[in-house]
Amino acid sequence: MGYTLETLSFLNVALMFVVVLLAYIILIGLTKGTTSAKQDIDSMAVWPYVPRELMTVPERELFVRLRQALPEYLIFSQVQLCRMIEVDPNEDKQAWFNRINRMSVDFVVCAPDGAKILAAIELDDSSHERADRLKADVKKDKALKSAGIRMIRWPVRGMPTSQQIRADFIRAFSR
Repeated sequence: MGYTLETLSFLNVALMFVVVLLAYIILIGLTKGTTSAKQDIDSMAVWPYVPRELMTVPERELFVRLRQALPEYLIFSQVQLCRMIEVDPNEDKQAWFNRINRMSVDFVVCAPDGAKILAAIELDDSSHERADRLKADVKKDKALKSAGIRMIRWPVRGMPTSQQIRADFIRAFSR
């Protein structure tokens, strides 16, 4: 049994029609799946988030020491740089903001009324020895220094006692 030219043309057209129809059905299915999946997620009663610790164990230890050493000051943890400094209005705000976007410091010590930032504190663990972290630390330090905010860095393995913190803090701010 042979195929004629008309039979082959009809088969080609029919096959092309089936391929286009399948592609259309798949495209509609993918589009509906994306939209309905988003709607399904938005309407979920509970999302798959779980709490995480705000501070590491060494950071919690330093926080306790800071509170003991400086009870008259406000101490905040995990503060984003964009909450501490802003870009000069005469500069390209977005470009300079992008340089510090997503950067934070471990602690901020503020005056008792919260109006003035006295110091930013970083507790440096071994991760701060990596090249990418060193580069980020330099940017962070430079941004804060430019804004007139003192940066204090302590190594985890040389974390000061409460008495040392108080003495260093009083000495630094009495000048």
